[in-house]
Amino acid sequence: MKKQLVLLLVIGILFLSFQSFSPETPSEGVFPDEISSILKNSCYDCHSTATGSEKALKAIDFEQWDQYRLSKQIGLLGDIGKVVEEGKMPPGKYLEKKPDRKLSESQIKLLADWTRQEADKLMQAD
Repeated sequence: MKKQLVLLLVIGILFLSFQSFSPETPSEGVFPDEISSILKNSCYDCHSTATGSEKALKAIDFEQWDQYRLSKQIGLLGDIGKVVEEGKMPPGKYLEKKPDRKLSESQIKLLADWTRQEADKLMQAD
């Protein structure tokens, strides 16, 4: 009976340990739901550690957002807004393979507006 209890306790501890190390969805809880949904659909394939390219991850890794300094977050928000408004992201080559990931005009406006507002908010907090 004691062996079973100890084994059950060890299994429970291991389960809890693995739970704490399981990766979260990138930026879960960091971005508003509507923004997070857009980013997951159109950006995370390249800009998250699980599936991203080295070049894209150098530019931005959404899984690391909380690790970036405030000044870097502000700069990245400006970059995101700019490349989305200019139609540079998601890139054309990517969209050839996954046309459903193309941002609509309303998504572009929403992202651009949100990045400006969020950058302003972070600058005031700094």
